[in-house]
Amino acid sequence: MQIDWRRALAFFCVILFEEIVATPCMAQDSQRQKPEQSSQQNLYRDQAQKPQQNLQQQETQSYAGKVSEKHGKFYLEEARSKSTYQLEGTWSAKRYLGKKVRITGSLDAETNVLHVVTISISP
Repeated sequence: MQIDWRRALAFFCVILFEEIVATPCMAQDSQRQKPEQSSQQNLYRDQAQKPQQNLQQQETQSYAGKVSEKHGKFYLEEARSKSTYQLEGTWSAKRYLGKKVRITGSLDAETNVLHVVTISISP
């Protein structure tokens, strides 16, 4: 197999020329897109932070009741108010199933979800 050096050199020159010409053009395009991209990134960041801010703003309270399970989700049946709250953040709730517990967390009243901070057996 013999290499045609003239063709290889021409091919290399075309590639090099494209890199030299295309790089400044792409840099100008990326500079034009930066304001749009940064505003879109800020929007996504703000949307991602809202749930965290809402959780921090919600008041942490103590709830007592019995843990139950329905359709693979865990709930707290509060004895005092006869309310039921879906438990979130409870990877360990299964071991408290059917037991009286005290949960510290914040309640999202709109969705009736209790964001659990701590959970322990109640005497």
